[in-house]
Amino acid sequence: MSGCFLWTSADQGADLTHRMEALEGRVTAVEPMQGELATVKTQVATLEDIRHGSEVATQTSADTGAQVEMLGQQIAMQEGTIAELQHELQRMQEELTEQQTDYEARMKKLARRAGVDMPLDDAEVPTGADENYTAATTAYEAREYSTARALYRAFIQRHHDDARADDAQNFVGQSYLMEDRPATALGELRHVVADYAQGDRVPYALLSMGDAFYRLHACTDATTSIQTLIRAFPRSPVIGDARTRLRDVQHAPSGYCQDPATAPAAHH
Repeated sequence: MSGCFLWTSADQGADLTHRMEALEGRVTAVEPMQGELATVKTQVATLEDIRHGSEVATQTSADTGAQVEMLGQQIAMQEGTIAELQHELQRMQEELTEQQTDYEARMKKLARRAGVDMPLDDAEVPTGADENYTAATTAYEAREYSTARALYRAFIQRHHDDARADDAQNFVGQSYLMEDRPATALGELRHVVADYAQGDRVPYALLSMGDAFYRLHACTDATTSIQTLIRAFPRSPVIGDARTRLRDVQHAPSGYCQDPATAPAAHH
């Protein structure tokens, strides 16, 4: 620069110096702006990144929303299927319960017809004494002896103080005789004599016991039962039947009656 001054005038040198100083001032003023510009550029780049991320997030959110909606529809379908399956399962369980109840009822009915004593449910037994006794008698007259016995026993248990309790017990024993089960009948008829000694069914029970013993070929025990009836209840309505039955026992066919020593074995 100093070399240039050699070829210029003093005014030109002063003007050039002034211009250089102004230029240096402008450069000095621009330098801070360049820093600010760099900062602004950095901020703009950051904003661009944020904008791009926001767009991606928005798109991702939209995709996620669509997936959630699809999953919700699938879940709703599955819940509907599960509800249908649960309803069908409940229906099948109810149907199975009905079939099982019907099967059990049929099996009980068949067992009773075969003479097998099956217990009755509480709902099958009339609550009133009269209704209970009538139902038992109806079953007895219909030769449904197992059902009759169950109803008579329920009557005895529920209405043991009723005047017909000894009748019920007697019919239990009679029903076994009707099925030609004399040994079992004896056990039930003895309850009439032992538990209802003051009742009016004792003579009938003694007569039936004589019949049961005779069927078991225990003629001595049969004679004892019938003679006890004749001596203790001479005015009983069955006294005529008792005498007739006694003659039948005493005139039993040869070889029919077993030795008395073996007779008790038949009583069990």
